[in-house]
Amino acid sequence: MMICLKKSDLRNAVACALLMATQAAFANGLSWSKEGPGSPDSGSGTDFSRSQIDLTLPLERRENRYESVRTDAHLDISEFRWSGTTALQSEYYWLSMPIEYRQKRGRSAEFTIRAEPGFMTDLNVLDGDSLAMNADLIGRVYQRSGTFWQFGLTVNREFGDYSPRPVLGMATKLTPDTEMLLGFPRTRIVSRWSDDLASFLYLRPAGGVWQEEITGLTGTYRASYTNWKLGVGGEFHWRGPLWISGELGQMRHRRVRATDDTGTEVVASPGDDAFWQVGIDLRY
Repeated sequence: MMICLKKSDLRNAVACALLMATQAAFANGLSWSKEGPGSPDSGSGTDFSRSQIDLTLPLERRENRYESVRTDAHLDISEFRWSGTTALQSEYYWLSMPIEYRQKRGRSAEFTIRAEPGFMTDLNVLDGDSLAMNADLIGRVYQRSGTFWQFGLTVNREFGDYSPRPVLGMATKLTPDTEMLLGFPRTRIVSRWSDDLASFLYLRPAGGVWQEEITGLTGTYRASYTNWKLGVGGEFHWRGPLWISGELGQMRHRRVRATDDTGTEVVASPGDDAFWQVGIDLRY
């Protein structure tokens, strides 16, 4: 949520438009995606695929001229098919509460803090081992044109671990109807054909980490999946606050690590493969 002081202020209007392109990964709504199946380039198994359902609902929104706070409820459910192994036999859940605080600093700076505590679980493990938190600390510096530079740190399970990484990027308008965020860990280009229709291209991480119990074994075990998605898609305004979206693309640099029913760790590098996703977004 961008803090826009005046609609007549061109710089703020452009910045608001650019920020819409940067926040697509945090949209409210429901989506269903499917990856593969494809054969691993190396490691265990013969075929690997994943399907996932994501649901994010708004809980609270507050804002004034200089600050905004948003709180959501989020659930995603992942199901894997890893033929040739006995690993990843459950459904895997990430149940979380994303919280974002944004503050404007002077005329040309802003900082954002995001925290997303949650449970990474197969629903058999709901204790301290399954507690985790994504976190972002990001600063932005705006130029007169509305273009901004951003920098900071992120800890995000979508990388397949909880190691800290830098956030770097620049957002600008390529044309009056095309906005771009170029950086790490997300790049996104959005072209708006009308008030009700847009297309986009993006590159972002899309993995995960989960804690699970395995039948016949004692203790808990961690499973992780690393994956980068390069996708294209479109969205159109259906009615009221509802938007319909669809996308497809390819997955790169994939790595999966889990434990099979004998207690042995199994690892594979699934090959580059296709994915698709459809969804309904809630905007207001």
